[in-house]
Amino acid sequence: MRSVFRNMFVRVSMLVLVVFCLVAFVTLRLKQNDLYAKERALQAEIDRMNEYINELQAEIDRPFDDDYVAEIAHEKLGLRYPQEIVFYSGDEQ
Repeated sequence: MRSVFRNMFVRVSMLVLVVFCLVAFVTLRLKQNDLYAKERALQAEIDRMNEYINELQAEIDRPFDDDYVAEIAHEKLGLRYPQEIVFYSGDEQ
């Protein structure tokens, strides 16, 4: 009789161990897929940031001449040449 219980205990223990391993494997596989998706998203973000850095570096490397100064004064500071005519509409805030 003891042999039957011992045999049953071993079988149940093995079944529990196999189920545990399967659940752990599936869980780890799902986590791995999530991490791969995060890695792809972060790599895309890195690529975008590198492109932005290259744009900024190109702007820094641009020659500092009179045309550049005039463009910056026009765009950033809103300055205009005396011969320019500026029209204002009521739609703009």
